[in-house]
Amino acid sequence: MSEAAEKKEVETVVSELELPRWSVVSFDKCEASGLTYDAAVKLMVEKEAARVYGLCIITDEAAGRLES
Repeated sequence: MSEAAEKKEVETVVSELELPRWSVVSFDKCEASGLTYDAAVKLMVEKEAARVYGLCIITDEAAGRLES
């Protein structure tokens, strides 16, 4: 990526938390991936209400390593 493209990307994206790069995982599996952080938090609340245990939010990259 060129320096100009990187600069434009940095200016466009306010925070990594707004990027769809977050996963919600439980003790059993990856519940969902490709989420913004806010969407991941909302999903965690829903899963907790459904009594899914061991929930946490990690990057999609890290979640991909858990699945292999």
